[in-house]
Amino acid sequence: MTLQRLREAVTGREQNAIMPLFWQKGGPVEAVREEMERIGDAGIGAVILEARPHPDFLGEGWWRDVDAVLEIARRRDMKVWFFDDDTFPTGHAGGAVEHAAPGLRRRFVTERHTDVVGPAPGASLIVERRQFWGPSAALDPGTLLGVVAYRRAEDSHELIGDPVDLTDRIVDGILRWDVPDGWWRVFFLSVVADGGSARHANHIDYLNPASTHLLIDTVYEGIRARYPEEFGRTIAGFFSDEPGIYNDPDTFDFGSGLGKPVPLPWNELVHERLAAALGRDAVTALPLLWNAASGAERAVRYAFMDAVSRLYADGFARPLGDWCTRHGVEHIGHVIEDNGAHTHLGPGAGHYFRAMTGQDMPGIDIIGAQVAPGFSRGPLASMSGHSDGEFFHFTLAKLASSAAHLDPHTRGRSMCETIGAYGWYAGLRLFTWLTNHLLVRGVTHVVPHAFSPAPFPDLDCPPHFYAHGQNPQYRHHHLLSAYTNRLSHLLQGGAHIAPAAVLYHADAEWLGAAQPCDRPLRLLMEAQLDADIVPADALAAAATVGAALRVGAETYDVLVVPGSAYLPGHVARELVRLDDAGVPVVFVDRVPDVVRTDPAAPECAPRLLAERFIAVPQSDLVHTVAGLTARAVRVADPSPSLRVLRVDQGEADVVLVVNESPRDAVRTTLTVPRAGDAVCVDAFRGTLQEVPARAVARGTELELELAPGEAAVFVVGAPAAWDGLAVEPAASVGAARAIDVAWTVATATADEYPAFTAWGELDALAPMDAPGRLPRFSGTLRYTASFAADAGDAPGIDGYRIDVGAVHELATVRVNGVDLGTRIAPPYVFDVPAGVLAAENRIEIEVTNTLVKAQPDFFSAFAQQEPTGLVGPVTIAPLAALSE
Repeated sequence: MTLQRLREAVTGREQNAIMPLFWQKGGPVEAVREEMERIGDAGIGAVILEARPHPDFLGEGWWRDVDAVLEIARRRDMKVWFFDDDTFPTGHAGGAVEHAAPGLRRRFVTERHTDVVGPAPGASLIVERRQFWGPSAALDPGTLLGVVAYRRAEDSHELIGDPVDLTDRIVDGILRWDVPDGWWRVFFLSVVADGGSARHANHIDYLNPASTHLLIDTVYEGIRARYPEEFGRTIAGFFSDEPGIYNDPDTFDFGSGLGKPVPLPWNELVHERLAAALGRDAVTALPLLWNAASGAERAVRYAFMDAVSRLYADGFARPLGDWCTRHGVEHIGHVIEDNGAHTHLGPGAGHYFRAMTGQDMPGIDIIGAQVAPGFSRGPLASMSGHSDGEFFHFTLAKLASSAAHLDPHTRGRSMCETIGAYGWYAGLRLFTWLTNHLLVRGVTHVVPHAFSPAPFPDLDCPPHFYAHGQNPQYRHHHLLSAYTNRLSHLLQGGAHIAPAAVLYHADAEWLGAAQPCDRPLRLLMEAQLDADIVPADALAAAATVGAALRVGAETYDVLVVPGSAYLPGHVARELVRLDDAGVPVVFVDRVPDVVRTDPAAPECAPRLLAERFIAVPQSDLVHTVAGLTARAVRVADPSPSLRVLRVDQGEADVVLVVNESPRDAVRTTLTVPRAGDAVCVDAFRGTLQEVPARAVARGTELELELAPGEAAVFVVGAPAAWDGLAVEPAASVGAARAIDVAWTVATATADEYPAFTAWGELDALAPMDAPGRLPRFSGTLRYTASFAADAGDAPGIDGYRIDVGAVHELATVRVNGVDLGTRIAPPYVFDVPAGVLAAENRIEIEVTNTLVKAQPDFFSAFAQQEPTGLVGPVTIAPLAALSE
């Protein structure tokens, strides 16, 4: 039986997987209409309307623009999503917070302390200590929550022993205490309304569902009241952008965590949950959130992070998701994940998986050149500092796809906001690379950033894909759209096959030193051992099937646990249960001690895990995991730049392989653990081609050759999977010869195309941005030349293959007037049908670069710039069909 998704993908019936941000800035409605039409012309089936900011959000000007968008969307069968606030990040509630009751606004708990030494009978301390200079002088002094004293070490900040509650010793603003012998630290704990990130002062309390309803009542209900008949039809849902805790005055300290002297999120719900988790008064334990206490701080900090991250899920994420479900639309979006922020406070939400509660497509974002080819193992300088290559290349996308794989509510879908603020240097080639990067990691939908109707040039976070017709690559954007939609469609709906699960490190990190998921994921993925990230929350409901771990619809052959100093007792007990059931549990580098975090739970021996498991060093991880699975796609040669995704679609497996190296080709043998034949899917053209395949003991063996940055899609299994579909025969490529001729060059900007202006002649191909040529040119260069070939087609020749070599960065080729197509990403090869070549031939190659040469921008200044034009060499080789 023909694989239904394959048939749909090659016959143009695939679903849309692209929802770009469409900025609304309050300009002329005609500009809004024009941009919306051009989005549809680019083969895109949905938009997310973002006020950036719109000067009349939820007012008549806003509704005028939205009316125009919806009219076009209905006519073109497009979907419309709404960015769910008047500015980013989500949480301003359209300004409603500014007038809200105090109980609905953000609050924090703070500490200041005074060090004292005893014995000191009759000592006293002034309770109020308000700074009278600098920014802190204007901060709310707050309400005193309590005063707590801890004995401390003489020579360090370390706290010792049990707390002493001194709150009832305050009289007329003076604390009176007979200080016992030794060194003590007295903590004054207050609840304040400010002190966190100043730019988020008028945001909701994400931990309070009543506060979240300010956002729902203002924005969600406001839009539904205007367009009730469109909900679930043209209107698809809402997008939340980068909500988080934002308790740190240093807004984007991605490593902000407990121990840093900053305000911490607080409300009555936090107080209640923390007290319940500790089984005692929470106030006296609060100083341990900022100060070490010989290990006693671990359980307190764990309890606090657990409470805050669960309250974020219950107070913000779930109410939004539930509201959308009740009204027939969906909720999507992302938090700040950067450089590990997903397990932290500050701009993070504490726990990525909990933050995605209720989402229909768990999300992430890749902006500001955080992910760039060639920088997967180390730091990369960017506008936000330095990106951690391991996190951004191996963990980030896996967070979203793993959450989607584990939660049936998502139907396997996840999304990524991408390519925003990369700058004008980023064109369709890089966009294709990023799309492959996401798809091969299991992300199914992309949110390109952005289409802007603002006057050109709009300095706000380019690239902008149409730019009032000034982006020379726009006319080819539909090629990437078709590619993305076909490939996303083909990879959805089946069973994702990942041999390994990697335990999410949040629980371990909250207790102490912990290895993030990043390193184990990198080692596995560089060895083509696909993996999901699994949070500890999922283990309690996990089943065992034979010696495999079953979490939701996913089955894993091994559970990898990143090394850490500690794990909580309830997690340790689950790991022991899985080990008892025969599931391989592999600790990397270190087996942790166990910390009791729930006083109501049974006691766990600190060495429970260490007495049962032996750690595997990083150098042995791949060998160990590979030996525990028969379901991995294998390669014959080490190929660390090669990424693999395998999806079982029933009749056949769909296997996506991507060479992410910007420099090196991959040539190896690929073994798919499934018997059968194979075809290759050209996702750009929507065609199939036979692939020579060999049956081996482990499945089916294929020869693989990928240029730098190239991706390939194989369907492996019963030939019935592609029965009735056109399949081109496999072809062999003969010896190539260079087309070494003089070239005539002409130019056309986006405005001028297709009217070209003659530039001159080149005896040899060379970059055209060199001084004295066209260093500031952005647009299309047309290269024309004549070359000789064998007269007609020799016997056995089924055409020719032209490889135009290095291109910067899109290429369209015509030979003797026959259009051979456009390539927006490597390899830049074009097949010439039989009968086209003659003794003398005319070749025309159009090469389109990005706008960065004409519009050098702030964001592009952080990136390596490429040459302009056709560099070559241009070669031609004969093709012959392989005999069966």
